[in-house]
Amino acid sequence: MITVNTEDSGSKGAGNMSGPRRNTKFLMFMIHVNYAIYGISSHLQGGAFPFVSKKLGVDPTTWGYLQTTIAVAQLAGCPIFGRFGDLYGGRAAMTLTFLGMMVENLLVVMAFSGGIPLLFISRAPMLFIHPMTAFQMVVSDLSDEKTRADALAKLNIVSTIGRILGPTIAGWLVEHYGESFTCLVAASMSALCVTLVWVFVPASTKQVDEEKAETSSQNKPSLFDYREILRLLRIPAVAELLGIKMFCSIAFFLLNSMMPIIQMEVFKMSPQEYGYFGTYLGIVYLICFSCVSPLTKRLSDINVMRVSELFVTIGDFGLALSNNYWQAGLAFLPRCFGDGILATMINSGLSKGVSAQDTGGVMGLSLSAGHVPHMITPPIAAYLFETFGYRSIGIGCFAINSVLTVYLFRRKDAPST
Repeated sequence: MITVNTEDSGSKGAGNMSGPRRNTKFLMFMIHVNYAIYGISSHLQGGAFPFVSKKLGVDPTTWGYLQTTIAVAQLAGCPIFGRFGDLYGGRAAMTLTFLGMMVENLLVVMAFSGGIPLLFISRAPMLFIHPMTAFQMVVSDLSDEKTRADALAKLNIVSTIGRILGPTIAGWLVEHYGESFTCLVAASMSALCVTLVWVFVPASTKQVDEEKAETSSQNKPSLFDYREILRLLRIPAVAELLGIKMFCSIAFFLLNSMMPIIQMEVFKMSPQEYGYFGTYLGIVYLICFSCVSPLTKRLSDINVMRVSELFVTIGDFGLALSNNYWQAGLAFLPRCFGDGILATMINSGLSKGVSAQDTGGVMGLSLSAGHVPHMITPPIAAYLFETFGYRSIGIGCFAINSVLTVYLFRRKDAPST
């Protein structure tokens, strides 16, 4: 008998539900609530951090090194974090993530007295901060293959609440109360998430075979067993999807790693304008993720991927021609639309290609595939920005995504196992 393991003595909210179906619905609701709070908290700190850096005298080159530090920490932690979630459950993974976020925000506050070195140290908790891996793992566990893309898209829709509210709230808080207060509010919200996780989320959400559960627990592999990671990488569809994700992430981080600097230095945005622009992008992503379900019902997976990547390429071309943030906002319309749908389709394909016991591991690898480019692109983006101007970044992104668009249109079918 296959069941979702939602029983846990320390999780009264989930344990007292009557019936697996009701348990799953309530659990999915709590997952969405936590993801919405995380989204707001993340964008509060994200909205304050560029202005903290500016006050401490961080130049574009140093900013690039900061982004590389984040990428190194995330890359080192992603695969292990995914295995951690598979072995110890969604509740433990979420708790570790939110505790990391709380420490990160407190270190950013302390950076005002410690200077730029402490600003770099504040990136160290990113080693444990992988909310997307944790939440996507749990949602993948609670959905079947037919509804997987739709379930992941709904999770992303919830995340746009943070994208919409977070930047605006962050801009207002920074403008009126300062960066330190904004980060303290973000830390408090992370503490709230830890509480909600321990009260309502069960220890494990894996679909387990009750007859084999005892045997699986006795033969549990080590957290640092890299043979398990290599086993996933040997799956052809997983390897190809990770390759696609890595390639498109080069263009993504080439632009996004320098976008705060471009907004402040080129477009001269104030904290509130910076927040409004982030809210606008959140609304665009909300519309984007709402389109995933209709698109997957009418088009094949490969056609959805083709259309989404084509939109990203068009957006990059528009960004290369932008002269102000109004034009950049128009260019971000197709770029965000395509980027959000493509990311959802890749994660859906990855989760379908592995067993329920490996969803955390493969989601960790998915984020790792994105963080490899994130590790090398910020210094390159900083060099292009300082030497050739911000348009060169848009041209580079357009060239990279054009190559990926041609590859997807030449491919007959989506990667499958």
